[in-house]
Amino acid sequence: MSLNPRTGFTLFEFFVQSEPRTQAVPDTTMFHENQNVCKTRTGFTLVELLVYIAIFSMAAVFLISILTTVTRTQVRQASANDVTREITFVADTIQRYVRAASAVESILGVPTSTLVLRMSTATVNDRVKIYVNSEGTAIYVEEIPDGQAAGTPVALTDDRVTVGQFLVTPFQNPGGTAVVEVNMTLVSSSGKQGAQVARSWQSAIAKVSAATFDSNLLPVSDIGPNRGIGTALRKWQDLFLSGTISTDGGVGIGTVAPAGTAKLRSAGDIGVTTSAAGIVLTSPNGTCYRIGVSNAGTITTSTATCPASW
Repeated sequence: MSLNPRTGFTLFEFFVQSEPRTQAVPDTTMFHENQNVCKTRTGFTLVELLVYIAIFSMAAVFLISILTTVTRTQVRQASANDVTREITFVADTIQRYVRAASAVESILGVPTSTLVLRMSTATVNDRVKIYVNSEGTAIYVEEIPDGQAAGTPVALTDDRVTVGQFLVTPFQNPGGTAVVEVNMTLVSSSGKQGAQVARSWQSAIAKVSAATFDSNLLPVSDIGPNRGIGTALRKWQDLFLSGTISTDGGVGIGTVAPAGTAKLRSAGDIGVTTSAAGIVLTSPNGTCYRIGVSNAGTITTSTATCPASW
């Protein structure tokens, strides 16, 4: 084997060294597998989680606040509807009874928590009492039949409300107009927060009953000023009675009533329409005589029944 004059190698060594050499290629399969594994393990950082949690917390608080506000508004509106419905019903009932009554029996000019009305008809003399119970929780109406001391109480309000105030004041105006002033406040009894609602109602209910009286015409008290019927300057014109007249004072006919022991004074004649009647006088021994007149115009006397036994 001859040497190559240029390289100094033999021809065999030249061919061996001149053969193309395959270089080792790194195995990238493991690298790609590891890269895929890294990709599947990607996620949120701690800072991102904290930001998301803060956003969700604020949104939850905001939604809960809206829900709470809406719930409170609904509860308060429901309580307001209950109070309005109750106070309207009580007011309508009081107006109906006052306008149907024949007289107001409560003391005039004095505020009270009990209204007493007379509901007289041609045959009965019933009464109606509207009042607040002793606990102040409800308003009742009680229809009392004629001749009885009490009736059956019926509640006008239920347990959804309590009574904050109930005052009635009767007045009697000139001309025969009775006025009942009513001051009423109802409060919701709901114990929920924000559901306390109060409604007030104030009104004056008028009743005219000047033309007809179906029972006794009574003063406020037995003795006192301003208890007369009419005055010296404002007189009634005519008075027609089918019963008797009893008085502790004097009677003046066409003039003022007498003073002292006299009980009758007349500014004109006193007429007797029948001869069987006259003036009955009592003698000192207790015998009574009727003084009359004969056809000749002379005075006559005859025994009569004494007035004490009439």
